[in-house]
Amino acid sequence: MITLYQFSTSPFAEKVRRALNYKGIPFDTHEVARERVAEGAYEHVSPTGKFPTIRDGDAVVCDSTDILYHLENGYGEPALLPPGSRDAALAHAIEEWADESLYFYEMTMRLTWAHNLDAALDEFAQTLPGVPKPRLRSLIVEAATRLTEAQGVGRKPREQVVRDVERHFRALDGLLDGHPWLVGDSLSIADLAVIAQVNALRYAEEAEAVLQSTRHVSGWIARVDDAAPG
Repeated sequence: MITLYQFSTSPFAEKVRRALNYKGIPFDTHEVARERVAEGAYEHVSPTGKFPTIRDGDAVVCDSTDILYHLENGYGEPALLPPGSRDAALAHAIEEWADESLYFYEMTMRLTWAHNLDAALDEFAQTLPGVPKPRLRSLIVEAATRLTEAQGVGRKPREQVVRDVERHFRALDGLLDGHPWLVGDSLSIADLAVIAQVNALRYAEEAEAVLQSTRHVSGWIARVDDAAPG
């Protein structure tokens, strides 16, 4: 049986859980003890300290995208990639958009804006039970700020971040106009990657307000939840 090593608060772990559930693959979940990563406690499954990671028999696979391709290549239907080279390429591009762009917006809005972090803090506290919440809040804000400022989104004014997210959500709504899935006729890696980041963004009240103004996204979320629970 597959073991998934995860931080439950990570959208990348949600992406992997949804893929496993969509394919009907049994798996166990191991919640990584954050405070033990730096001690090297998980070097046997993730030498880089990156999670999620899976152990599948003798195989260890790190990185959510690599995990999804491992599942696609090693397990049967339903497929995670659409048929046809163009649609498969488009699914890859949309997955990268989610993982490498939307991710930094959710990090900025969910974890560096204090009023939004409060909505997520209890979930983070469960993964670091010995850390008082005021200290945990400071640690999260400091770490997320360093990351997002280095990437660039975190240096933008808040109103610009919100405008950017409005454009992203309009693009998502446009992709779904007349289409049940982001690419092709069935769920794919594109849907799994995007919904995980959208769900993280929804902790931000500003992003949730934008989402409610879309026409097609809520129905798509319900379809993905039904086909691939997280």
